[in-house]
Amino acid sequence: MRKQLLLGTTALLAGAVAMPDFASAEDPLRLSVRGYKNEFFGIGSIDVDSDSAAGTDTGNSSHFSDGEVHFKGETALDNGLTVGVQIELEANNNGDQVDEAYTYVSGSFGKFIFGSENLPNYLNFWGVTAPNVGVPINSGWISVWVPPASGIQTGFRVPMQSTNLELRNDNFAMSYTSPSFAGFSFNIGYAPTSAGGSNSGDPKNGPTDENTENSHIIGVGANYKGSFSGVDLGFAVGYNRATVSDNAELAGADDPQQFKVGASIGVAGFTIAGSYANEFEGQTNAANTSSTEGQAFDVGVSYSMGPWGVSATYFSGEAERTIAVGNDDEVWALVGAVSYSIGPGITTSFSLIHAEWEGENGGTEQSEGTLGILGLAVGF
Repeated sequence: MRKQLLLGTTALLAGAVAMPDFASAEDPLRLSVRGYKNEFFGIGSIDVDSDSAAGTDTGNSSHFSDGEVHFKGETALDNGLTVGVQIELEANNNGDQVDEAYTYVSGSFGKFIFGSENLPNYLNFWGVTAPNVGVPINSGWISVWVPPASGIQTGFRVPMQSTNLELRNDNFAMSYTSPSFAGFSFNIGYAPTSAGGSNSGDPKNGPTDENTENSHIIGVGANYKGSFSGVDLGFAVGYNRATVSDNAELAGADDPQQFKVGASIGVAGFTIAGSYANEFEGQTNAANTSSTEGQAFDVGVSYSMGPWGVSATYFSGEAERTIAVGNDDEVWALVGAVSYSIGPGITTSFSLIHAEWEGENGGTEQSEGTLGILGLAVGF
């Protein structure tokens, strides 16, 4: 029934586009170039204790550089529809050279997205996570600066490093976000598989292999944004579920499921926000011996005054890892930051981060570090 509904929705939209009275655009679609480039350099101390590196100092400096070039454009049709495309090219040389590439159709009915893009409950959740003006504390940034000891679980969209959970990343998907009704909106997305092509951002070629791939990924969410007497409020909630691969199911694994919720309040330059996530059915390997099941939360406050900004954020996460072991992998981190805008789209920052990791095996899997980090972020 789920497949029939999705196919019917797609056919309905395709039929609407093909109708004879579909109006042409006043101007053809043209692509513009946007993007960003970020540079961070940190100095501090990192200590790692593990089975493979007992009591070693991994170094006192680290750097992180990332950026993307976005080719985007849209055109408004005479009948009120807007059609657009966006292609994101990684500015650094890595395997995922084209990160996201999708087409969208929007209007008074809402917005449909088709292509390689995160599901909407992921995209719309960032406004209710801990606010930051320097180094973020969510979505993998902790391990960039303080690496975990050997064996500890990491990941960008699992509880060990993020409250914004997702069961796939940039694989082909279809999604819909409704218009805002008195500040409320809802969204739904569907991805056939969690597996990508040769690069993680590529759509998968060929049918889904349900023996080895999680499939039929559904994500739903709701958001609220409103202002009352100078007070800005935000709220978001999301739920994701996938069908586990046949091989993992035979080994005893259940369908992965995730839940997340967050809220924010802003007044007089201050923003306070926090979020909580729970992956209550974890993603497992084929043998069902390891799992990402766990929970995480973050909380923070920021203040802006003219070009200046300051923030303090905290994150804590844990995950099961080895199912047969009673303990979990754990991480916590604290970041304080100050920023200054030196021009439109150009921001400098200084962040101080401290993080600690502890694996499920206790003292044999520990690491911690403290670094001061200078940053330069340029948007164009």
